[in-house]
Amino acid sequence: MKRVLLCSFGLLASALTFGQTSDMVSLGAGYSNESYYSFENGEVINVDNQNWHLAFDLSPFGSTIRLNRKQAELYDSDQMVADWGTTIDTTGQFTVWNQHINGYDWWSEGAMDAAADGSNQLDLGWGDYNTVTHQILGSRIFVLKFTNGDCKKIVIESLIGGVYSIKHADLDGSNEVIQTVTKSDYSDRHFAYYHVLNNTVEDREPSNDSWEIVFTNYVLELAPNYYSGVTGASHNSGVTVSKVSGVPVATSTYNTWDTTINTIGYDWKVFDFATFSYNIVDSLSYFIQTEDGDIWKLIFTDFEGSANGNIHFTKEQIEYAGIPVYEGANLEVYPNPTNAVLYINYAHDVKSVTITDMNGQLVLEKTVNISSIDVSTLEEGIYLLRVQSQSGQSSVKRVVIQH
Repeated sequence: MKRVLLCSFGLLASALTFGQTSDMVSLGAGYSNESYYSFENGEVINVDNQNWHLAFDLSPFGSTIRLNRKQAELYDSDQMVADWGTTIDTTGQFTVWNQHINGYDWWSEGAMDAAADGSNQLDLGWGDYNTVTHQILGSRIFVLKFTNGDCKKIVIESLIGGVYSIKHADLDGSNEVIQTVTKSDYSDRHFAYYHVLNNTVEDREPSNDSWEIVFTNYVLELAPNYYSGVTGASHNSGVTVSKVSGVPVATSTYNTWDTTINTIGYDWKVFDFATFSYNIVDSLSYFIQTEDGDIWKLIFTDFEGSANGNIHFTKEQIEYAGIPVYEGANLEVYPNPTNAVLYINYAHDVKSVTITDMNGQLVLEKTVNISSIDVSTLEEGIYLLRVQSQSGQSSVKRVVIQH
């Protein structure tokens, strides 16, 4: 999450929380909602996840169209755009037609983006790209099958000048609707959302830089032609995740960073058929690196299932913009945060203690009676306390001053 820096680093720091904290988000009964989450600020927005069918990419050069598979199924019909005036007969076709769902490695893998001709680089799935005009013109007619069994045929007619043109109708062509989605109408969002049956365009997503992960329920193809809803988390563009399994959560640390948005995913829990409840997978940790460079440790602690969609977890900030919160296992500083005295316990003979602000400026130094240091004169903020031993060793702790 991008952060606006104030004139003093300390002005921002007083709002931060260090140490492990517990939190919970709720997706509601039947996972009807989804939760966009910021590790610094908590839940950003909890929003209805049933009020859209298609999501349209708003990035300058993007053309992805994603599907809310919880609300509708998407199929190739046997018709192209030129066949729009022909009635589509779905009898027996849903077992024959190709069904499309979103990919969950990247946000750019939309259900409507699967190319009909994989050898044609200009085939973008729902339409063909023109290298001269830089327009995308619709080429395929899709069928949307809604949860109540009703169907609509739909074509994305074009993407020209940042405007998607959409046309849909009943299978016989009646009740035709034409709608547009204009990218510039939505500031700082990844997608604009469209409810086909209500013909409404929904601005339901928070700004791109306000969240790191979204907790939601989505559909995956878990086996050939076997589709199932799963509940988990996907991360924002610009965020990376390190998944660490087989290591006790108390001692785990990050290793390789992954950019695929489903690195957290859904398999941090397993269903126990004996108790008809979920168990959290042991020895599984996630480390989330924000776009600003902060690193948070995420550990799931409970999942209550579809009755309420409650997801419980702990979070702990372990680095702030690349600076470790804790360094040196032989150094203990407490209480932290504090507004008065910091007590120091170090495994070596102490020569000096220095405290610098986040700009590197020395604000306090002590060279005698170094079992504690009075910090009551310091302004609120984040500081680095460095202890140097008589033999030249040094260790650093980040300390927070709060008045």
